[in-house]
Amino acid sequence: MTRNQSRWIPLTAVGFGAMLAACGGSSTPASSSSAAGAPTATATAAPTATISIPTTVAASSSCPSGSTVTSALGTSALPNAVGIAPTAATSELPAGATGIVCEYHATTENVIIEVIQNIPSSYISAYSSHFPAGFKTVSGVGDQARSFDQALGGGKDNEGVVATQGTTLVVVDATDTPATISQIESLVSSLL
Repeated sequence: MTRNQSRWIPLTAVGFGAMLAACGGSSTPASSSSAAGAPTATATAAPTATISIPTTVAASSSCPSGSTVTSALGTSALPNAVGIAPTAATSELPAGATGIVCEYHATTENVIIEVIQNIPSSYISAYSSHFPAGFKTVSGVGDQARSFDQALGGGKDNEGVVATQGTTLVVVDATDTPATISQIESLVSSLL
C-alpha cells in the first residue's frame, strides 16, 4: 500500500485552504513597423500564472509527539508528525469548526490523526462512509464511535476509529502497524 492509498480519511472535511502563490506574467504591447509604411502588429503574449502547492505542510504544534503515538499503538519508532498537503478536493469545514491533521510516516507504518472541534456529531457519518471496509459500532469511546479493519494482504492491515464527544471529532487511521483496534480506541479516547 502506498502512502496516498492509506489516506482513507475524507480530507474534504478538513478545512485546510490551499496555500497558493501566483506569479504574474507580462504582455508585450503591439508594435508597428513597416517597410511599406503599413502598420503590422506583433503577437501579444498572454499573461501566465504559476501555482505552487507545497508537498509538505508543517504539522500543528497540537499534534501528539511521535513517541506518544508510538507508545499508544505499540509501533516501532514513529517520527514526529508532519501535516498533510491540501488536495484539490479540500473543502471548508462548517462555520466555527477548527481542526488539525497529523501524519506519522515511518518506512512502512503510517498513522494519521485528525482532531476537529466545534463540528456537529453527525459528521461521523461522513467519515465512516469513506472507510475502505464496512464499519462496526464501538461502545465505550466518546458519545459514539465506529471502527474498521481491512486486511491488505501479506499480514498487513489498515485499521481506524472515528469518534465524537460533544462537538469534537477524532479520527485515527493506522496502516501496517501492530496496533489493535483496542489500542486505537484508547488513543482516540485520550484525544477526545
